Amino acid sequence: MKSVTAVLLIFILTACGPMWEDGDYEVYYIDGDINLGIKIDNSGTYHGRVDHKVVAVGASEKHIVAKQLEPGSEIASYFYIVRENDNKYLNPDEITQGPYTEIQFTELTQKLGLPGFSKEF
Repeated sequence: MKSVTAVLLIFILTACGPMWEDGDYEVYYIDGDINLGIKIDNSGTYHGRVDHKVVAVGASEKHIVAKQLEPGSEIASYFYIVRENDNKYLNPDEITQGPYTEIQFTELTQKLGLPGFSKEF
Protein backbone atom coordinates (compact mmCIF):
# COMPACT_ATOMS: atom_id res chain seq x y z
CA MET A 1 0.00 0.00 0.00
CA LYS A 2 2.84 2.39 0.81
CA SER A 3 4.44 1.81 -2.59
CA VAL A 4 1.14 2.57 -4.38
CA THR A 5 0.80 5.79 -2.39
CA ALA A 6 4.39 6.76 -3.18
CA VAL A 7 3.90 6.14 -6.91
CA LEU A 8 0.70 8.21 -6.93
CA LEU A 9 2.40 11.06 -5.07
CA ILE A 10 5.29 11.10 -7.55
CA PHE A 11 2.82 11.09 -10.47
CA ILE A 12 0.84 13.99 -9.01
CA LEU A 13 3.95 16.06 -8.31
CA THR A 14 5.39 15.56 -11.78
CA ALA A 15 2.02 16.21 -13.45
CA CYS A 16 1.83 19.63 -11.82
CA GLY A 17 5.14 20.82 -13.24
CA PRO A 18 5.81 22.26 -16.67
CA MET A 19 6.09 19.92 -19.62
CA TRP A 20 9.12 21.87 -20.91
CA GLU A 21 10.94 24.94 -19.72
CA ASP A 22 13.77 27.17 -20.80
CA GLY A 23 14.44 30.22 -18.68
CA ASP A 24 11.16 32.08 -18.18
CA TYR A 25 9.37 30.12 -20.93
CA GLU A 26 7.33 27.03 -20.15
CA VAL A 27 4.98 24.64 -21.89
CA TYR A 28 2.07 23.84 -19.62
CA TYR A 29 -1.24 21.99 -19.74
CA ILE A 30 -4.39 23.92 -18.88
CA ASP A 31 -8.07 23.34 -19.67
CA GLY A 32 -7.27 20.46 -22.01
CA ASP A 33 -4.75 22.46 -24.08
CA ILE A 34 -0.97 22.46 -24.29
CA ASN A 35 0.26 26.07 -24.28
CA LEU A 36 3.54 27.98 -24.42
CA GLY A 37 3.86 30.94 -22.08
CA ILE A 38 6.20 33.20 -20.20
CA LYS A 39 6.24 32.98 -16.41
CA ILE A 40 4.77 35.93 -14.56
CA ASP A 41 5.71 34.57 -11.13
CA ASN A 42 6.77 31.31 -9.49
CA SER A 43 3.24 30.29 -8.49
CA GLY A 44 2.28 28.86 -11.88
CA THR A 45 0.97 32.04 -13.48
CA TYR A 46 1.78 32.49 -17.17
CA HIS A 47 1.16 35.01 -19.92
CA GLY A 48 0.40 32.99 -23.04
CA ARG A 49 2.56 33.13 -26.12
CA VAL A 50 1.16 30.25 -28.24
CA ASP A 51 -2.15 28.72 -27.22
CA HIS A 52 -4.14 25.66 -28.22
CA LYS A 53 -2.31 22.51 -29.11
CA VAL A 54 1.43 23.12 -29.00
CA VAL A 55 3.06 19.96 -30.34
CA ALA A 56 6.76 20.94 -30.41
CA VAL A 57 9.09 23.60 -29.00
CA GLY A 58 12.73 24.55 -29.15
CA ALA A 59 15.00 27.27 -27.86
CA SER A 60 18.30 28.99 -28.41
CA GLU A 61 19.93 31.92 -26.69
CA LYS A 62 18.09 34.31 -29.02
CA HIS A 63 14.81 32.57 -29.95
CA ILE A 64 11.94 30.36 -28.83
CA VAL A 65 10.12 28.35 -31.52
CA ALA A 66 6.80 26.52 -31.38
CA LYS A 67 4.75 24.27 -33.64
CA GLN A 68 0.99 24.25 -33.14
CA LEU A 69 -1.95 22.25 -34.43
CA GLU A 70 -5.22 24.13 -34.54
CA PRO A 71 -8.07 22.34 -32.74
CA GLY A 72 -9.76 19.87 -35.07
CA SER A 73 -7.02 20.14 -37.69
CA GLU A 74 -3.79 18.36 -38.59
CA ILE A 75 -2.38 21.45 -40.31
CA ALA A 76 0.64 22.84 -38.47
CA SER A 77 1.38 26.50 -37.83
CA TYR A 78 4.80 27.74 -36.75
CA PHE A 79 5.81 30.62 -34.46
CA TYR A 80 8.93 32.24 -33.07
CA ILE A 81 9.75 34.74 -30.34
CA VAL A 82 12.81 36.98 -30.10
CA ARG A 83 13.77 36.64 -26.44
CA GLU A 84 15.37 40.07 -26.03
CA ASN A 85 12.17 41.80 -27.22
CA ASP A 86 9.87 39.88 -24.85
CA ASN A 87 8.72 40.59 -21.33
CA LYS A 88 5.88 39.31 -19.20
CA TYR A 89 3.80 42.45 -19.73
CA LEU A 90 3.45 42.11 -23.50
CA ASN A 91 0.43 40.48 -25.10
CA PRO A 92 1.05 37.54 -27.45
CA ASP A 93 0.21 39.56 -30.57
CA GLU A 94 2.88 42.10 -29.60
CA ILE A 95 5.72 39.58 -29.43
CA THR A 96 4.85 36.22 -31.02
CA GLN A 97 5.72 36.10 -34.71
CA GLY A 98 3.44 33.90 -36.81
CA PRO A 99 1.57 31.87 -37.72
CA TYR A 100 3.75 30.69 -40.59
CA THR A 101 3.41 27.73 -42.93
CA GLU A 102 6.09 25.05 -42.86
CA ILE A 103 7.67 26.46 -46.04
CA GLN A 104 7.73 30.01 -44.65
CA PHE A 105 9.12 28.80 -41.34
CA THR A 106 11.88 26.81 -43.04
CA GLU A 107 12.93 29.96 -44.91
CA LEU A 108 12.87 32.00 -41.68
CA THR A 109 14.89 29.31 -39.90
CA GLN A 110 17.64 29.63 -42.48
CA LYS A 111 17.49 33.43 -42.60
CA LEU A 112 17.33 34.08 -38.83
CA GLY A 113 19.13 31.00 -37.52
CA LEU A 114 16.09 29.76 -35.58
CA PRO A 115 16.65 26.65 -33.44
CA GLY A 116 15.20 23.25 -34.20
CA PHE A 117 12.49 21.61 -32.14
CA SER A 118 13.98 19.86 -29.13
CA LYS A 119 10.79 18.61 -27.47
CA GLU A 120 7.63 17.12 -28.99
CA PHE A 121 4.33 16.50 -27.23
